[in-house]
Amino acid sequence: MNVSSVAASSSVSYTSSSASDTAALEKQKAKLEAELEKVSASKDSEQAKETKTKQLEQQIKQIEAQITQKSQAAGSSASAQSAAAPPDKPAGNHKLTAASVQEIANATTDSAGRFDIRV
Repeated sequence: MNVSSVAASSSVSYTSSSASDTAALEKQKAKLEAELEKVSASKDSEQAKETKTKQLEQQIKQIEAQITQKSQAAGSSASAQSAAAPPDKPAGNHKLTAASVQEIANATTDSAGRFDIRV
């Protein structure tokens, strides 16, 4: 009879919702799924297999929840950015002209990171 130790590993929570974090979570999920397949093919006792399987499935569910949370957070921030007001259009019959070098040099950025050139 083979008795193997079962170690619980904790999943890592990320605070940034960048694509690299989501990719890292996907990679971690793939590793856990591969480990799950190894457990099912192992020669351990049924009880040990069941315990390991439950732990791995729980970790996979946690990672899936984090991935879902990250994709929702990324989607909501993208929709918030797209909902921002477009820049003001020129009043009256004024035509748009290119900014001069001096105007560009004096330009600032607003809180959303857009250039604010006052002409």
